[in-house]
Amino acid sequence: MAGVHQSGVEVLLGVVDRLIEAPSGAAVAALAEGLAVPRSSLYAVLRPMLAAGWLEAPRRGMVRLGAAWFDLAVALETDAAQPAAPSRPRLQGMTGPARSFLWNPGFTELVDAAPFARPPPYVFGFSNGSRANLWRQGLIHGVQFAAAEHADRIAALRIAHADEDAAAEARDIDAFLAMGVDALIVSPLETEILLPALARARAAGLPVIMVDRLVGDASHSLVQVVGPDTAIGRLPAQWLVETLGGRGAVVMMVGDPEIGPLLRRARAAREVFALAPGIRILDTVHTEMTVAAGRRAMAGLIERWGDAIDGVWCDSGLHGAGSIQAWVDAGYDGRVPPHTGGDQNAVYQLAILHGVKLAAMDFPPAMGIRAVEAGLDILAGRTLPRRIEVHTPLVISRGCETASVRADVFVEDHVRWDRPPSLILGHGMGEDYDPTTFAVGKGAAADGGARSILRTLDILVWLKAHGGEAGIADLLEAVAMPRSSLHDLLGPLAGHGLLQRGGRGRIRAGPRARAAGFAAIGIADLAAVAEPVLDRLARSTGGAAALAVLHGERCIIALGRAAPGVPPIAVGGRTPVNWTLAGRLLVAELPERRLRWLLAAHARPRRDASLTLPELVAAIRAEGGQRIAALAGEAGPDIGEAARSIRGADGQVRAVLLLRVPAADLPAARAALEALDLPDTAAPVRTTDPPPVTQAALP
Repeated sequence: MAGVHQSGVEVLLGVVDRLIEAPSGAAVAALAEGLAVPRSSLYAVLRPMLAAGWLEAPRRGMVRLGAAWFDLAVALETDAAQPAAPSRPRLQGMTGPARSFLWNPGFTELVDAAPFARPPPYVFGFSNGSRANLWRQGLIHGVQFAAAEHADRIAALRIAHADEDAAAEARDIDAFLAMGVDALIVSPLETEILLPALARARAAGLPVIMVDRLVGDASHSLVQVVGPDTAIGRLPAQWLVETLGGRGAVVMMVGDPEIGPLLRRARAAREVFALAPGIRILDTVHTEMTVAAGRRAMAGLIERWGDAIDGVWCDSGLHGAGSIQAWVDAGYDGRVPPHTGGDQNAVYQLAILHGVKLAAMDFPPAMGIRAVEAGLDILAGRTLPRRIEVHTPLVISRGCETASVRADVFVEDHVRWDRPPSLILGHGMGEDYDPTTFAVGKGAAADGGARSILRTLDILVWLKAHGGEAGIADLLEAVAMPRSSLHDLLGPLAGHGLLQRGGRGRIRAGPRARAAGFAAIGIADLAAVAEPVLDRLARSTGGAAALAVLHGERCIIALGRAAPGVPPIAVGGRTPVNWTLAGRLLVAELPERRLRWLLAAHARPRRDASLTLPELVAAIRAEGGQRIAALAGEAGPDIGEAARSIRGADGQVRAVLLLRVPAADLPAARAALEALDLPDTAAPVRTTDPPPVTQAALP
């Protein structure tokens, strides 16, 4: 194949084939050599597949099939089509208006942008005052991401970074005005030096969208896109008051005292504390908005006040993470006072690992995305609020809600264990965003086939969202391409078996897609053996049978069969490992360190809510020590479950056979599992290693 030109779609199909045969993953270099394509052409295929979840990168230079393939395989067995899913990454953390809009007792000032309406394409300018921290990086990436998402209307995005130099930012604004950009986004340094340049832009009719910080009054920009500073200060402070029962001493950690958003958060928190007579502010410290500075500052507070501190209010997790670490350093592991402060992934990871009660609202860098969208709304002549606050959820540790402060999402569901502690959440760029690999405008295939690759992935996404099958007319609308081009694309996909043609102009996912789904969860070889076994078990017991595997940190139902008239065990279901008998058996023999990490990070309280971590580990070990485990009542009243582990040639548990029957039939179910002659299989189940911060924190 060396020297033979291959299209991007042919390379994509080759990648899928090779990873089906190597479910644990393959090196990118080996794929390039095996497929006889240049590394650049291969990366043009891998990047969009990684972004959409069709591939995963377990470590640098390696790829394997992603869970999206299994979701597609599940869709093939689902009768009812599910609601349509977007083909582009959903803008996380930006759902719905901010609380400040919904709960504002006054009226919102609106802007009629009709005088600014003009047809696309547009040129946007972005004057950015600072790149001083990781949060700023997320804001910049958000602007770039949104411009790329709207490339059909935004022909160019021009960016100038002032890097803390106010005079330079003033010159940048004048330069954008001279260039003739259609809209200007400004993330300003908070200084009056910028006011003359902003006034000149307004006088020339250039729509200015202020983002993050503000300069002067509202007259210096058409629209302001900001974070909910008052809510970020007030809601967690009220939670802290109620968590302490209205009595106690708190310390406050405030970032830079000259930055407007931080001052507004602190003022809102002090209002709450002032209205609680039993709350006393012991001390207030200012940090540099870094983990290291927060750690040093809290170490000093602990040395001065020690056990007198009942709670810690932080305006950001950038120093909140450092505060928690300082308490652990001081010997308070398991006894760290309640904290507030979001943004950084580390504060959520540390709160879970060390049992810290936490309430937080991320200051969303997704406002960069919203600023671009506001610019598009202005140029379309729409009416919009003069002040747009970007929604961010209230995140609280599970079981720690208070009378008036309830969680939008729990800490345990908000944290990202698959991302580094330094990740800033609320970025709005989808589940796969990684600031270390973020790039815009890269990845075009050497043969010009980037569009075909994206359209192929869009077709797969559409099928996954519609039960594995769709009509040609629906696909034409979904992927926005001519009918002749779609048929040209479907030909090689159907010939490969990734897709198959159905009757009446319909397209279905094909057998290679199903094989990829099983390979993605590590049962490519086990599926064919397990299916007839599940059929026999379901028929002989009159119940429902399933094959469960450990994928990542969840128990996932990979295959299922049921006797006629019996509710099946839902294929594709993902549950915390401690919730089900099958899940507990899957992890019962894991090494102590990994099992403790997995339970500490991903267990969810259910029937074992009263158990400590060591007690939960011991209970799971005991259950897993049985050849056939069985119990009644967990899956529902009068329902019994029996389970047996399937081991690989290496002796490790690969999967679990699960039988669900009426509780009275549980002895027969145990006997049916006991009678099975299970063959050994070759490949061990694939697991996900815990991140370094977790390993370091475990004893």
